[in-house]
Amino acid sequence: MAPVIELVDVWKSYNGFQALRGLDLEVLGGEIFGLLGPNGAGKTTTLKIIVGLLKMDKGIVKVKGVDINREPYKYKRFIGYVPESLSLPEYLTLEEFLIYSGRIRGVPRNQIREKMNHYIELFELEEKRKSLLLSLSRGMRQKTAIASALIHDPEILILDEPFIGIDPVGQRVLKDIFNEKVKVGGTILISTHILDTAERLCDKVAIIYRGRNIASGNIDNLRHLSRTSGNATLEEVFLKLTEESKEYFEERAEGER
Repeated sequence: MAPVIELVDVWKSYNGFQALRGLDLEVLGGEIFGLLGPNGAGKTTTLKIIVGLLKMDKGIVKVKGVDINREPYKYKRFIGYVPESLSLPEYLTLEEFLIYSGRIRGVPRNQIREKMNHYIELFELEEKRKSLLLSLSRGMRQKTAIASALIHDPEILILDEPFIGIDPVGQRVLKDIFNEKVKVGGTILISTHILDTAERLCDKVAIIYRGRNIASGNIDNLRHLSRTSGNATLEEVFLKLTEESKEYFEERAEGER
């Protein structure tokens, strides 16, 4: 099966800091895929490159077979995206924002209100539909951003730390949305620091460390790669693999002095 999202030897630097170092990644259709890694590992950079918010220095990124360097707009209609740092139009109401989101994403006018009402009800935002976005709590703003990303029924959802600020009921709703999406062949790519959630939710994960994909696959694959026990948690696997990578990079740096 061809990957829905494919990164090959992707490099990205900021002002001399090498954020990605030859990153390779494959995400298939019909799966929930988690990007894991310590702070500064390159997770957010990776997601921003995939959705076209950052330009890579070199490498290849394909989404549904489309090379995003060659055709930078063609693939975006397939994607719904929620960044970690939200930047919503504060002086629109929740309802106005979702209507606007539906229009710019090409949702037929006669369907926008139906879809908007569905997600407002699903995320229990009925009482806030006429409220300005600036007046909403962090969790409500997060739910609104997710509803905006879903309103055009995208095949691919890309979310950076999607559970931030969301209450347990909202988290359960979001997980159900993910599972329903993948049942019909959709693709979910998330970054998260919540390893127990990733272990329960994700079909596969990739561990990013210093801009490289140091391990990827399902939990059994990662246990094998990390030489941990058959009942090791994702947290235990993650800590072992990142510690080994840290030691490798430190030894390499020492040898280059």
